[in-house]
Amino acid sequence: MPARPQHTRLVIGIGNPLRGDDGVGALLAEQAGGRSVQQLTPELAAELGELEAVLFIDAWLAPAGGAPQLVEVIPAGAGAPDTHRLEPAQLLAISQALYGRAPAACLLQVPAHAFEHGNTLSAQLQAALPQAQALMQGWLAHHA
Repeated sequence: MPARPQHTRLVIGIGNPLRGDDGVGALLAEQAGGRSVQQLTPELAAELGELEAVLFIDAWLAPAGGAPQLVEVIPAGAGAPDTHRLEPAQLLAISQALYGRAPAACLLQVPAHAFEHGNTLSAQLQAALPQAQALMQGWLAHHA
């Protein structure tokens, strides 16, 4: 019987913590004991192939009044991926193609408003943070 992976779930925060609201993914991933990356790269596919579930967290240019949302991500490779920046669906498709499996995946999109240099989150994002944290905690509880 094959060995079960040590970690069956992972939270990946996407974004640059030195670009204002873009750092929300790193902040939330740290709170969940996950990891952060400035962008998704093909090298992550091998790790995903060992997981049961993954939660991606990213800043989102939402319409006015947009709230944090959790959406399912299905492996999809719309055309040839840009090897410098991948979307979660493309990374899952690479994992599926190379390793024969991809984990169940969701994307937590947090509405972002300011991307200036610095590590301060906008007031609008700070107001949405409790809802984003609740969505993340719900996902973690479901994938315990």
